[in-house]
Amino acid sequence: MKVMEFINAHREDEDPCECMVLPDGEVCEPLPSHIEALEALAGERAAVLNSHMEKNMEPLFWLVEYTQCMSVWQTRVVSPSEPSKAQKDTLEELYHAAFLSPGYLMQKADASYVESVRRAKEGIYGRKGAGREEA
Repeated sequence: MKVMEFINAHREDEDPCECMVLPDGEVCEPLPSHIEALEALAGERAAVLNSHMEKNMEPLFWLVEYTQCMSVWQTRVVSPSEPSKAQKDTLEELYHAAFLSPGYLMQKADASYVESVRRAKEGIYGRKGAGREEA
């Protein structure tokens, strides 16, 4: 949904700003949880994603980088390493609507997550391409 639709739908909520911001700036609800919603958006089974994730990495940061989606709470935003302009604009609108706290914590996936996700996508897409050629 558009950010203004989200704001209008949740203006009266006790904790109005728990959402995800997609790369195109659209907002969606993280149901049943941020991790499960990101896994669904990734378009891969959780087991496949987990098999490519380094053991020392936080799944939330890894999935945010993989999907390029932001996970947003009132006091914290977990962002991919390079958020899109549309995502930045949506955050700005959420902030001006008082859905984000002043001084909210902005966390970004670092270079190790970027590299891990790059290798994972190569492995996953490479395997899919090989499967299609064999079929």
